[in-house]
Amino acid sequence: MNVTSKTRIVAATAVSLLCSGTMVQAQDMKKYGTAAGWDIVVRGDMGPGCLIAKKLGNDMQIQMGIDETTGRRGYMALYTKLAANVGSGEKRAVIFDVDGQKFSGEATGQQLEGFDGAYVWVNNPDFIYDLAKMKTLTITPDGRKPFALSLAGTDAAMQAMRACQEAN
Repeated sequence: MNVTSKTRIVAATAVSLLCSGTMVQAQDMKKYGTAAGWDIVVRGDMGPGCLIAKKLGNDMQIQMGIDETTGRRGYMALYTKLAANVGSGEKRAVIFDVDGQKFSGEATGQQLEGFDGAYVWVNNPDFIYDLAKMKTLTITPDGRKPFALSLAGTDAAMQAMRACQEAN
């Protein structure tokens, strides 16, 4: 991954992040396609921006995307049907481990239509694309157990997301 130790993940204001189908409902979203088990979605209210979303079992989902509204910036979000123990708008420290390289940040809690979770803004949008070249993303929220996500297939999904960004 082409990042420096100064690259950090930072939080910003609340944004409704989730998509249709097996994902949480949000307005102004249109499915663009699928790739390697990920849904590719256009968020008209994000510039338009595109995101990839994947259901992780019956109770969890993850998103990674690009917001074009205030310049190009990336984000990640993790949501669950189980209690996430983070209130809407509440800030929570989080560590991201990408194949052994650690990044710190602050997640913002959000509840949407039966899902609890949080999202983070990424101050380097290429970080989102660079994840495609990695093997494992481990997320450790403050006071919670780490959650590991295999990034297998993410490269194809990110290529489709790039095509979505270029088309919209």
